[in-house]
Amino acid sequence: MKVTEVRLYAIPSMWRELTIVQLRTDEGITGLGEIGVSHEVDRGTLHVVRAMAESFVLGKDPRHVESLWDTMNRYSFWGRGGGAVVMAAISAIEEACWDIFGKSVGLPAFMLLGGKVRERIRLYANGWWSSVGALASSYGLSPAEWARDAERVVKDGFTALKFDPFRYTAPDQGAVPQKSMDRRAIAAAMERIAAVRRAVGPDVDILIEAHGWFDVHTAIEIGQRLEEYDVLFFEEPIESTSPQAMANVAANIRTPVAAGERIYTRWGFLPYLEANAMRILQPDIGNTGGMLETRKIAAMADVFHLPIAPHNPWGPVATAAAVHVDAATPNFLIQEWFPYEKDDHYRVVDHAYELDVREGHLTIPDDRPGLGVELNEAAVAAYLVDTVVAR
Repeated sequence: MKVTEVRLYAIPSMWRELTIVQLRTDEGITGLGEIGVSHEVDRGTLHVVRAMAESFVLGKDPRHVESLWDTMNRYSFWGRGGGAVVMAAISAIEEACWDIFGKSVGLPAFMLLGGKVRERIRLYANGWWSSVGALASSYGLSPAEWARDAERVVKDGFTALKFDPFRYTAPDQGAVPQKSMDRRAIAAAMERIAAVRRAVGPDVDILIEAHGWFDVHTAIEIGQRLEEYDVLFFEEPIESTSPQAMANVAANIRTPVAAGERIYTRWGFLPYLEANAMRILQPDIGNTGGMLETRKIAAMADVFHLPIAPHNPWGPVATAAAVHVDAATPNFLIQEWFPYEKDDHYRVVDHAYELDVREGHLTIPDDRPGLGVELNEAAVAAYLVDTVVAR
């Protein structure tokens, strides 16, 4: 089996593009992967996918996943230290290889990663606060409106939900808070959190997202105030650029620190583990190196007796890849989920896993090979941006 063609798609969906990679083979089997970056980075990543395809993928057997990954990583040379653009390109190609491999032997991808260790996965809802309008305006909702939207999530069966309460907390406070957030803005954020906690009750998990906005002092102050609300984790309280700085935050708050969406490969995660900088790892399968690399990160975390909660704000291909990794990972905790997208978001594939949620969980599907989703060619044809074939 050889890869004969690579197709690249950039599909608009609310605040990001879904950037999909499709590998096609001489045996008629195709595989899908999704790039785990957006904004200005995703188009640059598509150029790297083209370069990787021309140099290392076309003409190769995609079932030799480990060999292909090692080649793409080592021969990228300046990319070997990780980074969003190179690793997201490698990740999407790697996911597509697992999809092809599974289809070629008639097995779900999780079987090739070691088989199921659970029958269903727990999910937390994200994106729920934007249900009433545009993302920016919804960040300015009153605490009562935040509570109303949170109640909807619980009524829909979810037992966990995540949100960023720190944007638009004051007239002069925009979408990106100051690194040293003042007490007035912190108080406004806490009012939102308190309202959500009252609305959902004590048995629903709240997860607080900070996007790495803050400095150490502010992160510690916020983290200490979160204790009152019994938060499952505090995500990216500071940027993931210094294990020692993040360890400083983690050591001074009781709320568990989670991070990892902008940490690449097992080598990137290791210093954070060694520094006791986080209690929950959040690798993004679409940018940390792919499905097997995420399993390696999880195995390394397991040595430190820590769980993973994969990051995933992307489309249904990325969701499918995450589901298969979650199924085969013993120290999996919970999966990020976007259940309130527009219908065309889910129509990218023939049947999105996002549509099969029951009571805040997804039963692991085992009736389709590979990732278990096929590209909806009619729905995405207009968004084909590049095709790479052997010269």
